[in-house]
Amino acid sequence: MSSGVQVLEECLTAYNDIKMNKKYVYVIFKIVDHNGKALSAIGVDRTRCSTGQKDQEEQDKAYQEFLDYLRDTEEKRECCYALFDYGYMQENSTWKSSTIFFSWSPEKAIIKQKMLYAASVKDFLAKLQGIDKSIQANSMDDVAESTVKAKCLKSSRAT
Repeated sequence: MSSGVQVLEECLTAYNDIKMNKKYVYVIFKIVDHNGKALSAIGVDRTRCSTGQKDQEEQDKAYQEFLDYLRDTEEKRECCYALFDYGYMQENSTWKSSTIFFSWSPEKAIIKQKMLYAASVKDFLAKLQGIDKSIQANSMDDVAESTVKAKCLKSSRAT
C-alpha cells in the first residue's frame, strides 16, 4: 500500500553523501509538511558529519549519539527513518562498513504515525538503491549496538 508521501530530493542527496561520499555517519529522515500539505513528504531531519576515521571509538561515539536521538523520539512518541554508515571489525580483523536503513517505529509511538511510516517505507526504500541491511526497530533492544553488530557479522560470514 502506497501512502502518497513523496521523497524530497534532499533525501536522495543525503543518501548519496552517506553511501558514496562518506560525508555523514548517519542521516535521520522524518515525514514532514510540504507545499502546504500536512505530512506529505519525507525530508532530512538531522545529519552527523563523518570524521573520515575508521576507528571503533569514533564509531561508538556516533552510535551512542544516534541511540540518544532514537530514545528522544521514543519519549516524544514519534517515528523516523535513518541511514547509518556502520563500521565494524570483522572476525578476520578487517574493518567493514555497511549502510544500514532503520525504520524506527517505537511501541509508544502514535498509531496514526506508525501507520503512515509503515505505509511509506517500501516506496522510500525503492529510491535508495544499494542499502546493505534494513532493520525494522520497535524498541531500544532492536537497535542495541550488540544486536546490530551481530546482524552485520552474520551477514558478512554468509558472503
